[in-house]
Amino acid sequence: MSRPLSTGLVVPVEAARPLVAPWLRRLPAGARPLPPHVTALWPFLPVEAADAAVERRLTELLAAVPAFSFSLTRVAELADAAVLVPEPSAPFSALTRLLWDEWPECPPFGGAFEDVAPHVVVAIDPSNADRTAIEAALAPRLPLAARAAELVLVEETASGVLRERRRFKLAG
Repeated sequence: MSRPLSTGLVVPVEAARPLVAPWLRRLPAGARPLPPHVTALWPFLPVEAADAAVERRLTELLAAVPAFSFSLTRVAELADAAVLVPEPSAPFSALTRLLWDEWPECPPFGGAFEDVAPHVVVAIDPSNADRTAIEAALAPRLPLAARAAELVLVEETASGVLRERRRFKLAG
């Protein structure tokens, strides 16, 4: 029996699109349609469980979360990925905590990591040459100012592609 299709919650970082675009080939094909983002909570609920009541609750919760500015400040290595690091990271961590407190059955990354560091993925499992190229290409373009103004509910499809399901505005 296969696992149910899942949803997730991400903060889109459109300002990073020009930085990340050249490296899309280094992302899983299913994730490529999504904008660059910081994951707020993945996995979230199974697709069929993320119903209208869940969407209403997300709307209520996020209406009290102020939009915030941040910068992508550096390229880093995180587990098996090359990532961009947002600063300050505390608002992202607080958003994850808020969502996890509301849905305790949905620990970030399924509970796989003791500490979840906010990040924007540039490439998954890059070669050493790609890591060097990513650092050389992106570091001179940082810091990059950005704003977190919404959260996107994404869902897995039967084909494995992730797609946007709904956007939720943050306050302000």
